[in-house]
Amino acid sequence: MAKNRKKVYKIGKKYFSVKIMNINDKKMMLIDDATEKILAENALKNSEEKYRAVCENSLIGIVIMKKGKILYANKKFKEIVGCEKILNRNFLDFIHPDDREKFNMLVVEGYTQIRAFDNKGNVKWLEIGCCKINYNGKAYLVNIMDITRRKEMEEKIKEANRKMKRALEKEKKFLEEISHYFFNPLCIAKGYLDLSIPYADPSLRRKLEITKEAVTRVENVVKHIVTEGKIYE
Repeated sequence: MAKNRKKVYKIGKKYFSVKIMNINDKKMMLIDDATEKILAENALKNSEEKYRAVCENSLIGIVIMKKGKILYANKKFKEIVGCEKILNRNFLDFIHPDDREKFNMLVVEGYTQIRAFDNKGNVKWLEIGCCKINYNGKAYLVNIMDITRRKEMEEKIKEANRKMKRALEKEKKFLEEISHYFFNPLCIAKGYLDLSIPYADPSLRRKLEITKEAVTRVENVVKHIVTEGKIYE
């Protein structure tokens, strides 16, 4: 009966795989140059450690998803959804019901903005990018940014613009009413004065001219209010 033992030894810059076999009470030693294999394994391990360090310290949420299930999620994504136990959960569990169709189109379009829930039920806006990768078969690498504050600011700006638009519409209507209720009567008054002045006796003519000057001053004030929003003659 054979019993095998295998060890790896480093000699200088070389790695050797030593296998000791017991065959019928006799020992046999097989020595193989394992340098290339060991260096490749170490390089792969270092690469995986660097990748994991980058992912875990990223300011962007990173998820590896396969058939809708989460195979990997970094620290940032867990912070976004406020949940630690994420592995093997369906990504759709976090997506707002009204936005799930948009999420399903993500694998086709590669980018979308959707609403999601955290573990407390709060709605968050997420900006998501997606691409295919090979991760034990076909999978998707998903990058997630929490844009909730940006969306809130955009909504505040939109609301401010709506209020400004309503205010400008009210101002426009107010100025139109001023024009209608003031200019028309003033024009009529000036018209009557222009018709009356030539036929009035001298003492009355002077009074009518003074009245016309006063009407003209009022007309100028109203005109400046309508065109400039300022009160002056």
